[in-house]
Amino acid sequence: MKTKMISNETIFTMNWAEHDPRSVKASLNGKGDGRVLWWKINQRIHQLVRPKKTLEEITFSFHSRHHAIALFISDFRLEVNRVTEIIRSEGLAAGIRKAASVTGNHSHR
Repeated sequence: MKTKMISNETIFTMNWAEHDPRSVKASLNGKGDGRVLWWKINQRIHQLVRPKKTLEEITFSFHSRHHAIALFISDFRLEVNRVTEIIRSEGLAAGIRKAASVTGNHSHR
């Protein structure tokens, strides 16, 4: 969306959702980022596994699962970056020891 200035008028008169890749409108126009498809797949799977759940319970489970996955990926990336830095500074053997350690050094928590 191209606009020179954002004002009260542009906020209320422009169709922002059409160009926001997170919106349903953008998905329907082929400009979405896959969130609608991701939700639909998760919703269908959840309905198959737990058919008596309400839409509210399915939505809560979806967001809880999505949050847990996002945190896992974030923690994994942090650990990979730590091992990479150890390999660069102390060598491959130190990196392998760090990667193989059960407890590790979770200083970010």
